[in-house]
Amino acid sequence: MTKNFRIGQIVPSSNTTMETEVPAMLQAHSSLRPEDRFTFHSSRMRMKKVQKDELAAMDAESDRCALELSDARVDVLGYACLVAIMAMGRGYHRVSQKRLSERTAETGAAAPVITSAGALVDALHVMGAKKIALVAPYMVPLTELVMDYIAAEGFEIVDWRALEIPDNLEVGRHDPARLPGIVAGMNVADADVIVMSKPKRASPY
Repeated sequence: MTKNFRIGQIVPSSNTTMETEVPAMLQAHSSLRPEDRFTFHSSRMRMKKVQKDELAAMDAESDRCALELSDARVDVLGYACLVAIMAMGRGYHRVSQKRLSERTAETGAAAPVITSAGALVDALHVMGAKKIALVAPYMVPLTELVMDYIAAEGFEIVDWRALEIPDNLEVGRHDPARLPGIVAGMNVADADVIVMSKPKRASPY
């Protein structure tokens, strides 16, 4: 029997990857399980520069996005900006997920919410990771906030690199082929996992 799923995405206005890559991943799932079909629905939060004040202003728009997507009766919402959540302070993904889910319930179309920050934390716990290495595209101050957030969730950062790309469009254009060379210059011998924040798949986009 065919199952149809509506996927809601809350994305930064300058993000150019999530609306191509998430559908591609789930369409690959559908090729293995044709009975599962997905449609994708986005609402955008204004942000151009990846800096703390813009991220906070952007996050304030997430409630509006949740309400808009609930009008489409989506089955799940994904908040697709890790650094926006982590820049708001330790454990904020739990606050955000709960609040946005409550917004959808107010419309009579309750839906669960996952943030990329929460998904990362959950995945690291599922994998049993203790020590991680981190590659992030952000400026050093934001990368330090990300590391503090991850450490507060019980993980040790053994090495890290900040690529210091302030423009979010340029983050989306960063060549993923550079990542192996960046990691090769890091001390990852003791790392259980290498976390690459905001990488993209090799694509023409």
